[in-house]
Amino acid sequence: MPKHHFVIENKSQVDGNIHTYYSWDSQGRIHGSGLTTENHTTLEDEFIAYLYDSLQWLDTWNPSTCMRCSGLNNDGITVIEEQDALLKFHQLIRAWIDVFSHAPDPIVLTGNYCFDEKEQKGCYEKLVYNKVELIDELHKLANMAEYAGVNGKCIVHFGI
Repeated sequence: MPKHHFVIENKSQVDGNIHTYYSWDSQGRIHGSGLTTENHTTLEDEFIAYLYDSLQWLDTWNPSTCMRCSGLNNDGITVIEEQDALLKFHQLIRAWIDVFSHAPDPIVLTGNYCFDEKEQKGCYEKLVYNKVELIDELHKLANMAEYAGVNGKCIVHFGI
């Protein structure tokens, strides 16, 4: 399953070559100098798609094109660097945590619409997540956004 990676980075380190500071192993885990479990997190592509509309409300920057944008670059790199954007990101993720805290375990979400050629019918994917694990990752992401905002850093998002 494709993953989206989020890391805390110094604003001065972020440029069009930020992707060269990191590498991924055969299991899709991200590696980089100084990368710890506290300053990065990973979420599945299908889950990011579920949150996608609300994430479009963020003012972001694409270092590959050097352009301001909205939301996350699904297929590339996005930087959330402005204090207001980091605060909004933190608040959005906290709001999703609140929503998911009311869900049963496991959390079952509706994914993309798929068509089964063999059976000649369509259906929606069911995305199933362990409630505790998902909320823990979201807490980590919210804490990262808060830390970045308070300490003058940024969040770098690596899309699929």
